[in-house]
This record gives sequence, C-alpha cells and structure tokens, in this order.
Amino acid sequence: MDDLFRWVNWWTRPWEQAQHGWAPFDLASPAGTAICRGQHERVSQALGISPCLPVEPSPALLHLVLAPPAKRELMLALVDGIYHPQHELSLSPDQRQWCARLSRALPAVPHEPGNDPLHYLRAWVDQPIWQRLRLSFAPQRVDALEGIPAPPPGSKLDTVWQAVIWRATAPTNEAPTAGETHSNVVPLQD
Repeated sequence: MDDLFRWVNWWTRPWEQAQHGWAPFDLASPAGTAICRGQHERVSQALGISPCLPVEPSPALLHLVLAPPAKRELMLALVDGIYHPQHELSLSPDQRQWCARLSRALPAVPHEPGNDPLHYLRAWVDQPIWQRLRLSFAPQRVDALEGIPAPPPGSKLDTVWQAVIWRATAPTNEAPTAGETHSNVVPLQD
C-alpha cells in the first residue's frame, strides 16, 4: 500500500523529483512549492503534463518509477548493454555477460545504433506516464530524444524492461564468504 501511495504522489507531483532546469523557477524553494501547490494545473501544463487520473502501474513500472536515480541509470545502462553491446559501458563484467545473453535470447529487432537508451523507455511506457517520467532526466537529453521518432513498442521491449528492472532491483546473489551465512539459506542435514 505504501508503494501505491508513493505512486499517486509521484503521479500528481512528478516535478518533486525533476532534474534541474525543467521549470523557470526553483521547484524546491518555498515559493516554488507554494506555486506548485496553488497553481497545480498551470505548472503541469508548463511542464508538458496533460491532467488525467493515475493509471494502475504494473509491478515493473512501479519499481522503475520508485527507484532512486542511480538505479534508474543502471537500468538504462543495462538496456544500452542489451541493444548496443559494442558501446563502452560502465557495467561490471557480470552485467555485460547478462546483457549479452539476454540480447542473444531475444529475437532481433532493427534499431538505430547509437540511440540513447531513454528512447526505449519512452517507447515502453504510455504517453501520460512518459510526460511525468521524463522529468527525472535532464531536459536537454529529453528534448534531443523527443525530436526523434521513438522505436516501435513490442513484446521484446516489454521483456527487456521487465528483465532489466528485475536485474537492477534484485538483491545480489553473491555466495557468502567464509563464516558468513544468508538467513534465507536452509542448512543441509547430514
């Protein structure tokens, strides 16, 4: 229930997590907060958000939206690793291998080399969600990609995003070191 409450708060006030430069004034200042509260519809329109009721999020979308910015950047890096394995990425060797395996397992889909992975996020989410989610990224980056047609949505895109969100938000599966145990491991009986 707490996650759904956070979802609705994000839906109604996405500018609270906005990167700098989205509004002509400081959204976090006391005056900016008052303007956003008192002129909600005007602020939404100024930021390119069409008013509508919140949609019910899928579990994957909820994880994406509520993830901290560093996790979202990891998700984008993983998508880039799947679609553009030749790019020099800041992924670990294990993450690169995971991306390569997923890329080989999915049917080939033509795409523009060098695309920002944010293109694939834009294509995956519906327009009302994108209008809010884009505020989480730098306005120059969003402006550049909104001038280019988004890749067509498809089942591969849904599979990629669900897998990437799972990978970025799952707890690590590292083996315990000597003297360390995991609480969810059942000891073996002799």
